[in-house]
Amino acid sequence: MNDMAKGMWAKVTSSALGQSVELPEGFRFDGDEVRITREGDRIVLEPAEDMAIEWSDEELHRLAQAGLDSGSDAPWDGEAIKRAGRQRLLTRRNGH
Repeated sequence: MNDMAKGMWAKVTSSALGQSVELPEGFRFDGDEVRITREGDRIVLEPAEDMAIEWSDEELHRLAQAGLDSGSDAPWDGEAIKRAGRQRLLTRRNGH
């Protein structure tokens, strides 16, 4: 069994903004966002791109109408809308 299958140790650092985990080589993500969930005592990190599948055209339209786009004359930036929507969703879920 390799080290990744068995698991490895990672450094946890704290700041005024919360905690960070320094992911070792082989556990790193592409991109700069992850989805975090709890499963019992486990904390699970998943690529944020997986969340994009959850957004329908209707949901993107609703988010844009809620003011998350650049204005009616600007071209839509679907990725920016998804990022803003994910942040809004995570903020709601975290109670902030």
